Amino acid sequence: MSVTRRGFLSLGAAVAAGSTLTGCGVLNGSSATATENKVMSPDPIRVGATLELSGSGTVSGRLQERAIAIALAELNVDGVRVGDSYRKLEVVVRDNQSDGATATDIAEEFAGMGVAAIIGGLSAEAAFATLKVAEAKHVPYLSFCAADAISIPLSTRKFTYKLAPNASDVATRLARRIRAAGQKNVVILSTDDTLGADGVRATKAALAAAGRKLVDTVELAASGKDFAGAAARAVEEKPDAVVVWTSPANAVRAVQALKDTDENPAVYLPPTAIDDDTLKEDNASVMEGVFVLYSPVLAGAPFIVNTASGREIRLFVNRYNQEYGSFSGCMPYAADALALVAAAARRVSTVEGRRLRGALESTPYDGVAGAYGFSPIDHGGMAPEVLALFQAKGSAWQRL
Repeated sequence: MSVTRRGFLSLGAAVAAGSTLTGCGVLNGSSATATENKVMSPDPIRVGATLELSGSGTVSGRLQERAIAIALAELNVDGVRVGDSYRKLEVVVRDNQSDGATATDIAEEFAGMGVAAIIGGLSAEAAFATLKVAEAKHVPYLSFCAADAISIPLSTRKFTYKLAPNASDVATRLARRIRAAGQKNVVILSTDDTLGADGVRATKAALAAAGRKLVDTVELAASGKDFAGAAARAVEEKPDAVVVWTSPANAVRAVQALKDTDENPAVYLPPTAIDDDTLKEDNASVMEGVFVLYSPVLAGAPFIVNTASGREIRLFVNRYNQEYGSFSGCMPYAADALALVAAAARRVSTVEGRRLRGALESTPYDGVAGAYGFSPIDHGGMAPEVLALFQAKGSAWQRL
């Protein structure tokens, strides 16, 4: 199954591509057997997806593209009940090229098409550009970007929702782990960008609350140059732990630079620092022993399932493996975003933007990537209690 970058992805396209996703509904819990008497509306629920299919975020963007294909096929088995009829979901996929100007044009296009919602935007550049248009046009926007300012201040983020974990929640969990491990002296290593700034601010506060000593804060060049110098400075005071806030590609380079020093501090990463390529080929040996805080989906399909979210994860991973061969575990936010839009439309029996926005504020959902409980005073991100600690061991992430 494939998603075209310029065009619509619908159930018909999925079937034409040879989809095998015809089992029980994964994301809406409905039966795959259509009800004979239900009325199917000819009008689809159209959703715009702005993805990083080229540029710096390509690896993660491709995963989201695949997640859309799987979730869409599942949701369209029965369709989504909106009032007295059922409607199919239709997703329009565009490549924002990890670029703000391109993302703005795409968001304007989506608004002009009258989409029910916009999903996507992993990069800060694309996400902030998209939310400006979404807010101005009153189109609900479910962002995959981890930057805290995506969902705050709420006064200017009325139509914007954030699926990625908040930096403050991630930093708190990491600081507690560092304390539990008896590691006292900590260094923060981060790039000078939006996500890095969020990470530094949040980690400083979390370390203070956990009674840990912040030895130094060292800046990494976003270009990837002179990581050796930054690593050397980071270990000057022989820290027990280093928390690295940067992109996945730079995280591997930073870990390599740290391991090239004579010191051996524990290295901790936030969810934004890994992707499908993090443990591939030579990277696996570099990342051996590194810790990351992540959604349970990183462990793949659970063997024992006793919760609704566990069932969703297992079914999604199995479908992904059938279609694409293997699933790395990196968060498929797009699957949850589509399910949230469907649940909101079902709840208020309409796809009108303001009504959908209100429904999203009161529609809790346990999905594949995480659990969400938005409210009128909180539009992001995923519930922190679902996050778990993993360690890189033998080319795989093992849950601790």
